[in-house]
Amino acid sequence: MIPIYLCEDDESQLSLLASLIEKYIFIQGYDMEIVCKASSPHGLLSSLAPKAETAVYFLDIQLHSDIDGIELASMIRQNDPRAFIIFTTTHSEMAMTTFRYQVEPLDFLIKDDPQYAVQILHCLKNVVEKSCVPAPDIRLHLHLPDQDLFLPVSEILCIQSLAAHRITIHTINGVYQCSGALNETMSRLDDRFFLCHKSALVNLRHIRAIFRRPCRIELDGGLVCPCAQRRFKQLQELMDIGPSLH
Repeated sequence: MIPIYLCEDDESQLSLLASLIEKYIFIQGYDMEIVCKASSPHGLLSSLAPKAETAVYFLDIQLHSDIDGIELASMIRQNDPRAFIIFTTTHSEMAMTTFRYQVEPLDFLIKDDPQYAVQILHCLKNVVEKSCVPAPDIRLHLHLPDQDLFLPVSEILCIQSLAAHRITIHTINGVYQCSGALNETMSRLDDRFFLCHKSALVNLRHIRAIFRRPCRIELDGGLVCPCAQRRFKQLQELMDIGPSLH
């Protein structure tokens, strides 16, 4: 698991940054976790692990403290030489200053940039690629009439309950039916699956489109799954990972 540290003295900006990162971790299934949300450099420094670990640091540059974000980055670099440091600021002219201090930031984000949210996602993707840390792939154990199947959940498109005590599992490679209850199956899966309807679970990473009227979900391969109207807004929020095009 890759730990993430945040340092931002504006509470509203800290809350926004944390919520965007948590949403992206959830949607992408990254093996990451925010372990510190600090409003001061001293708060972040006191939370660092005693033993150096490669972590991600989102640091505001202009902190109302005796330590600014660049100085904080230098201290972090001494403790964690392989740290992924991402600076955030409202002043684009600060970019060159950060590079002069040779803290080797991964990126530099402007808070009021319309692409700010998307850039955060790109930073997380970059960290995952550089760390070579794949998302863990869980396997779902199915008891079929002629075999026991261990199905990678990353291949599951959706799971439907179309009859009492029977579930149908749609995957990228085929369709399987076995006995079971949807609620019990859901308890064996991770949070990349969303209960879109009382009779259906969908894999968020395989959603291609969502439709309001009638309320439904289109998955990879063209499979269409029902979506309850009362769950549509929640699904829309989960899938909203950046500005849309109109």
